[in-house]
Amino acid sequence: MIDPIKTLTVADAVAEKILNMLSKGELKWGQKLNSQRDLARVLNVGVSSIREGLQILQAMGFVKIKQGAGTYITENNSVPLSKFINLSIYSETNIRDLMEAREVLDVGVAVLSSKKADGEDIRKMDIYLDKLENSVRNKTPDYYQYDLEFHSALVKSTKNPFLEKFSYVLHASLENFIKSVEHTLKGVEMHREILDRIKERNAIGARDAMLALLKHTRRIYLEYAYKKERKNSNEKSIN
Repeated sequence: MIDPIKTLTVADAVAEKILNMLSKGELKWGQKLNSQRDLARVLNVGVSSIREGLQILQAMGFVKIKQGAGTYITENNSVPLSKFINLSIYSETNIRDLMEAREVLDVGVAVLSSKKADGEDIRKMDIYLDKLENSVRNKTPDYYQYDLEFHSALVKSTKNPFLEKFSYVLHASLENFIKSVEHTLKGVEMHREILDRIKERNAIGARDAMLALLKHTRRIYLEYAYKKERKNSNEKSIN
C-alpha cells in the first residue's frame, strides 16, 4: 500500500466542484456566481473555504473577483487545458477515464518508439531513468520531474509532434498525482522494462511492458483518489 504525501483541502474541493460545473455546462463563461454565503450553503462548507476556493480559481485565471460586485467566471476561456484537467480529476470515475485515455496513447507511443527511437533518444531516456532511480532511492522530492522527463523523451522519440501535444496534456493533467504519491523502485524497474524492449526493437514487448506499468499506476492513483474523496467527505461533515 502506498500512502499519499498530500491531501486535498476543502478549498481545493470547492475549486474542483466549480470547475466540474463549468465543464458540464452548469456554469457559463462570463456568468456571475452566487454570493459566497449562498455557495457555502449549497456546497455545505464554510464561507472561508468558499473564499479560499475562489482565490485558487482566480489565481488560475478561471474567475475574477470584483470588490463589491461579486465573482464572475472569466469571459476568456483560453486557460490551458492541462490546468483545467489538473484540478478537476479528483474522483475515481475521472481517474479511470483519464487512465483509459492514457492507455490508448502511451501504449501506441511505446510501440512507435520501438520502431523510431534513435541512439540519442535512448541515451536521454537512460539518463532520466538513472536520475529517477537515484531520486527514489534517496527519497528526494524531484522524482516526479524525472518521471515526466522520461515520458517526454519517450514520446519525442516517436518523431510525431501531434502525439507530443496530446501526451503533454494527459501527463500534465496527472502532475498532482505524480507529485503526491510515493514512487517505488518497482515502478522504476517497470519503466526500465519498457526501455529495454524499445532498445531491442520489440514492439510487442514494449506494448506489454507499458500496459503493465499503466495497470500498476492506475491502482495507485485510484487508491489515492479514494482516500481524498473519503477525507473530503469527513471534512464536509465536520463543517
